[in-house]
Amino acid sequence: MTDDTPAFAIVGAVNHGKSSVVSTLAEDDRVRVSAMPGETVEVQRFSLRELFVFYDTPGFQNAREALAELRAAADTPDPLQAFRDFVERHRGDPAFDAECRLFAPVAEGAGLIYVVDGSRPLLDIHHAEMEVLRLTGAPRLAVINRTGDDDHVQAWKRRLGLHFNAVREFNAQRASFADRIELLETLAGIEQRWKPGLTQAIALLRADWEARLDDCAELIVDLLADCLAHSETLALQDADAGARAQAAEALKRRYMDAIAAKESRAHGKIISLFSHHLVSAGSDADTLFADDLFSEETWQLLGLKPRQLMTAGAVAGAATGATADAMTVGHTLLAGTAIGAAIGAAGAYMVGKQRPDLAVGVPRERMPGALRMLLPERIRLGGDALSVGPYAALNFPWILLDRAIATLAYVVDRPHARRDRVTLQANELVAALAAQKLTVAHWDDADRKACERGFAAMRRDKLDAVGRAALRGHIRRHLTQVAGVKA
Repeated sequence: MTDDTPAFAIVGAVNHGKSSVVSTLAEDDRVRVSAMPGETVEVQRFSLRELFVFYDTPGFQNAREALAELRAAADTPDPLQAFRDFVERHRGDPAFDAECRLFAPVAEGAGLIYVVDGSRPLLDIHHAEMEVLRLTGAPRLAVINRTGDDDHVQAWKRRLGLHFNAVREFNAQRASFADRIELLETLAGIEQRWKPGLTQAIALLRADWEARLDDCAELIVDLLADCLAHSETLALQDADAGARAQAAEALKRRYMDAIAAKESRAHGKIISLFSHHLVSAGSDADTLFADDLFSEETWQLLGLKPRQLMTAGAVAGAATGATADAMTVGHTLLAGTAIGAAIGAAGAYMVGKQRPDLAVGVPRERMPGALRMLLPERIRLGGDALSVGPYAALNFPWILLDRAIATLAYVVDRPHARRDRVTLQANELVAALAAQKLTVAHWDDADRKACERGFAAMRRDKLDAVGRAALRGHIRRHLTQVAGVKA
């Protein structure tokens, strides 16, 4: 290890959560974590973008016997030399194999993070471990993890305070980004030599976190643009009414599958931004969202409320009417905008939160331009081809937004120490966010109207770079709130 790269050996009794702490701090869910005592038998090295290094070490094997040999370190000018001598003396000795492994990075200058389980009682063996670590003279932080419901934290704190530079509680199974930063700031405060490096690392981690939220907002805008413009077309080989009806149902299914695939890919990218390898966004048993985007339950629970949809309908209708005004060079005296807003609001009120059926019609490119403007995908005409989409349902982009926000909320709140594969219901997760007023239904009116104008432009393929940046900015502000609150 180099002097300018802060390094820490994670040590402690077996099965007290050392690997879970490493996994969470290093943001790596591939660290071996097991309920079986003594799972870590090798020293594993983990670094977070080479900003700092953690060594996950085996638990103590014979702490009392090791302490008897190492007491002389208290009387030497270089305590670590006593530990180097111990490692050299017992190399290959099965009685002290674990001690030799865990002392190795400490002997090379690593700091110490001693992990204990605050739900377990303090034992005499732990006193021996603490004294061994004190004799190293290395910078030392004690971390009280919790793996059970029993509470022995205060007893641990009283004893740990005698042997360590600082003591902190840290639940590796629930730690947020803010919790991780706070622990790193504590480490920076106990060793002057590492303070510049850790301070810089913390600043870089904060900037990286903000950059990830920027990327997340961009991914969500891409998803919305892709889904709002998507259509599916099917050439007909048979003009028979029954065959057309069958083809229409197959085309609607193909459209829904295509949208679901786009959403799954976007969610997968959001998950990857936060380095989770055990969370999936696909349609298999490990999927993050088991419920269907197009289910009636999803449309009833997610997205905007009926009265908010009226406003969205008015904005969307006004945008369509304004286009009609432009097409007639103003001869409507802006009546198109007013009429469009009124019709949009009335239609939204009648539909409410119901999911409008996907309409099957003639491909829009085969219609005259004016007819395409006045009759979107709802028209049903004859012809040698059928088309579905773009889907004009007002709540559609808002439901996509709620589900994307729920994905973000889950991954930013999921510590990397967790080893379960998830099959969450989006509706349940969004309900939790709604309780904290973080869903789209709780956005302020100005933000919703601005986003609805962006959605209307997306549907007409008229969203320019300025409009896209504005839409991304509105979404990004809400992602900051979501990432700062546990779902």
